[in-house]
Amino acid sequence: MKKKFTNYQLVWLLVFSVLALCNNRQASAYTGKSTAIQPSELETINSNNALPIPLIGTVVDQNNSPIPGATVIVVGTTRGTVTDIDGKFNIDATVGQVIRVSFIGFQSAEVTVGNQTTINISLQEDTSALEEVVVVGYGTQRKSDLTGAISSVTSEDLKETPAGNFLEQSQGRLAGVDIVRANGSPGSPVQIRIRGNRSINASNEPLYVIDGIPTNANINDFNPNDIESMEVLKDASSVAIYGSRGANGVVLITTKRGKTGKAVISYDGYYGVKQPIENLNLMDGNAFAAYSRIARGHDGDDSSFDSNFLAPLEIENLQAGRFTNWLDLAIQTGSQQDHQVSVSGGTDKVNYYVSGSFFKEDGYIPGTDFERTAIRVNLESKLTDKLKMGLSATVSLSERNQMSSAPFSNSLGYSPLVGPYDEEGNFLAFPNPREGLLANPLLNYQPYQYIDETRGHRIFANLYAEYQFNDNLKLRVNYGPDFNLSRRGTYGGMLDGNINQGSINNQMDFAYTQENILSYDKSFGNHDLNLVGLFSVQSSRFETSSLSGQDIPIEKSLFYDLGSSSTITGIGSSLGEWGLTSYMGRANYRFDDKFLFTLTGRADGSSRLAEGNKWAFFPAFSAGYILSEEELMQGSKISFLKVRGGYGEVGNTAISAYQTLGGLERTTYVFGSTAAFGYANNLIPNPDLKWEISKTMNLGLDYGLFEDRINGSLEYYITNTSNLLLNRLLPITSGYNSVLQNIGSTRNSGWELSVNANIINRPAGLKWDVNMNVFSNKEQITELFDGESDDVGNNWFIGEPINVFYDFEQGGIWQLDEADLAADYGQQPGDIRINDVNGRGEDGELNKQPDGNINSDDRKVLGSTVPSWSGGLTNRVSYKGFDLSVLVHARMGQMLNSGYHNLGGNNWQGRYNAITMDYWTADNPTNAIPRPNAGEAPLYASAVRYFDGSYIKIRNIALGYNINAELIQKLGLTSARIYSTVNNAFIFSPYSTVDPETSNGNVGGGSPLTTASYIFGINLKF
Repeated sequence: MKKKFTNYQLVWLLVFSVLALCNNRQASAYTGKSTAIQPSELETINSNNALPIPLIGTVVDQNNSPIPGATVIVVGTTRGTVTDIDGKFNIDATVGQVIRVSFIGFQSAEVTVGNQTTINISLQEDTSALEEVVVVGYGTQRKSDLTGAISSVTSEDLKETPAGNFLEQSQGRLAGVDIVRANGSPGSPVQIRIRGNRSINASNEPLYVIDGIPTNANINDFNPNDIESMEVLKDASSVAIYGSRGANGVVLITTKRGKTGKAVISYDGYYGVKQPIENLNLMDGNAFAAYSRIARGHDGDDSSFDSNFLAPLEIENLQAGRFTNWLDLAIQTGSQQDHQVSVSGGTDKVNYYVSGSFFKEDGYIPGTDFERTAIRVNLESKLTDKLKMGLSATVSLSERNQMSSAPFSNSLGYSPLVGPYDEEGNFLAFPNPREGLLANPLLNYQPYQYIDETRGHRIFANLYAEYQFNDNLKLRVNYGPDFNLSRRGTYGGMLDGNINQGSINNQMDFAYTQENILSYDKSFGNHDLNLVGLFSVQSSRFETSSLSGQDIPIEKSLFYDLGSSSTITGIGSSLGEWGLTSYMGRANYRFDDKFLFTLTGRADGSSRLAEGNKWAFFPAFSAGYILSEEELMQGSKISFLKVRGGYGEVGNTAISAYQTLGGLERTTYVFGSTAAFGYANNLIPNPDLKWEISKTMNLGLDYGLFEDRINGSLEYYITNTSNLLLNRLLPITSGYNSVLQNIGSTRNSGWELSVNANIINRPAGLKWDVNMNVFSNKEQITELFDGESDDVGNNWFIGEPINVFYDFEQGGIWQLDEADLAADYGQQPGDIRINDVNGRGEDGELNKQPDGNINSDDRKVLGSTVPSWSGGLTNRVSYKGFDLSVLVHARMGQMLNSGYHNLGGNNWQGRYNAITMDYWTADNPTNAIPRPNAGEAPLYASAVRYFDGSYIKIRNIALGYNINAELIQKLGLTSARIYSTVNNAFIFSPYSTVDPETSNGNVGGGSPLTTASYIFGINLKF
């Protein structure tokens, strides 16, 4: 994408340059297996090498938090000690001896003693050891023991990309997980697809499980800074443990917990500016006038006919050179900020983590913002040697203000030859005398003219108790309430000449999950066995109410006093409930540390389905073989090698509550001569509706090379989904339009590759890590209503993805030397040329051969919203106090539909303004855009709207500096880090008008632009 350096980019680059010149002396940090403190970094007070030196030291982690219980020994002697609760130790050693410090989960550090009495040692996390344990459904497993497909990210990965939710932070980091932001509006949803779309009509959103409690509600309510790790379960052998709720994959969120030790107080905050990403080069006054003239058959420089189609005010401004760029007036620079204070710590009896946070994002469109205040409490208490209880809870308040698309979209087409104000500075509701019904694009920005506000209140918790019967058997009971209350209010004012109107919609949801989980672990000889049994009950109750009115007497009351409306235009309310009962069992068996087996079965009963079809059983089996444990591979460069495979089934109810029972709608009729209300069926009941079923086969290879310095996985999968719930069309004579039935099937297949590499790990402090993931998913419909026939009306085609673009294919523009050929098709030079791609044979069937005619048969599937492949590449470099990370995200092969190139209606007739396009004239024989024509819209106008939506983004650049510990200790700090990030600022794409990232394949005036952010932040620990 063509980009210009903005002031914010220049400032950001300048700050990075200054940071690079300010590399103050840093407290010693150890990143290798064996590291040494440099003599220049030690306090020299004793030069007698022969005498023992009493050493006082502190051991901390990479966040400068103390590590209690770390082992400290003098190599080659029997002298040793452990660190206390503050991470401190005392030990005697002589100059030249080596001190080794070790702790589980961290790389050991070795220090050669010089002439010093104090040593500050920072241990680095042992990544290979930490990754041994990952969160799976209802428990954890060593990564080497996994037989299913799981991708994961840590809190360290997430915090590199400041954002309002954890999905945005995860974009480009997870193999097989396609994450796309819907648009740039603050608080807008993020679309996530785990291995593609499976269902045509039902939701394809995954299940979120937060600290063990499942939810499908708004993820924007959760503060991403509270997250410790995120695992994504992708194949059926992994998600079958969640049965029907895991049909589209499962996202497991684990929040932060307190650690044994003294209290750690942290502040994390940032502030940044946001700029819309656009290259919308609108026509200025001269270009607009020329375009209007050409549309009417005149020369672009001939102004003699301007009075026929331009207002006198426009002509006056044109001659005076007074032009208005409405887009510049409609958008602004936005901002984003986040502040969090947390306290964590614990004893051998109680661990705690408490945080409070405030996040706010102001959009580039005035009047748009998203604000969230959240509190999280994670508390766990060991009441006895066998019983512990805990609480994980989030309470959040959010407010989202949205703006209509009118200011942005109308600014693109409004005449640049008029302005928004009169000569005295008064706002003009209708400034263009030529367009008496076309309002000022800035109209909705005026006070009391447009309000769309949503307020949310959320309480989400998990109260649990765990009883350890013995070393092998334990019982855990979870109760997870989820209360969600939201209110949306809208108001439209009277500046546009209409009656003001307002509405209010309330929704209250209460759901809960109650689980009883029994776990058994046993090791005997070469055998390791883990058994998990579950009984679960889930319930949801949701109710809504709404009221709307118009002609509200006091504008300032907005939607808060709808009872004063002269006319109540609508009243409504509803109630819905559903429940789910589940039984689950899982067995994990490991033999000889190399043969792995997992067997899972879950039975779900859903209240949404009819009697006889409520229950379904979802089995899964997977196995793995660790080849690297074999003797013949010992001592090779291959440090780890595992093959695995699995098969499983999951279901999807895919229907709303009560849908199998049919439905009623109110109707009117005449009883005698009196009008009356009655009720009639509007939905045919179908007691035969069953679950949608997805069956997945997954093959995987996990590898590690050179002592796991290079490691990763390779996956291949096929998912077949059958019994899709679709509406079959019925003859209108039946009295119904359609009936919901189990019809059709889809298939997703693809591969995923992930690579993690530790390129450089020097004792002097230089470290370079690379993480890469690449994946491809082929999505296709395999069956519809009557087998293998396409459903052209719904744009569903056998062998194609669910969401495709089906239209004529542009072959260029008819040129002057093709006038006779164009005439054969009823066209002329300057018109859109369509490729003749299809005809019909003697049997009347399509033969995909040109037939000399352009008609509906020549429409074809041009592309889809599904990329050919996606991936991410993260580079992390650290040296002493500096750390730099760069994330590149690619999404290649998808198509988009550009509303900015909408030439239909009267958009290309010289009446409204447009972006500067390369349109055809006799002097400019382009093949891109047809000539404008005031008489009619271009034939086949939609054909010019399709573009290659591929892109490569420098998704995130983050540079940080850990301030020297000696400098901050005087302030009572244990660590301090300053950083700056640039997000989404550099994009490379064949489509350069706006950011091509879109969840539905459409960009245009109705879709808010995405933004680039430039952020400065600080992390402090006390």
